[in-house]
Amino acid sequence: MKKLASFYDSNGKLYIDCTECEKGKNGSDSNKCSCGIRVKKPNQGGCFNGYLCMHIDKAKLKQEVKYESIR
Repeated sequence: MKKLASFYDSNGKLYIDCTECEKGKNGSDSNKCSCGIRVKKPNQGGCFNGYLCMHIDKAKLKQEVKYESIR
């Protein structure tokens, strides 16, 4: 199974990797963004404004853990 590069950040916002975005190189949107059209490999760019591809299940995305400092 392919590891997904998109994730939910510690505030609960969805970070979309360019390779998994509808506006990226692998997506089907006719209006591609300038960054997404160049990125071909995962974990080389992304944003919080994109649209997750339809074939990706949101339930499988990981949650980034926010660690608190130990005093």
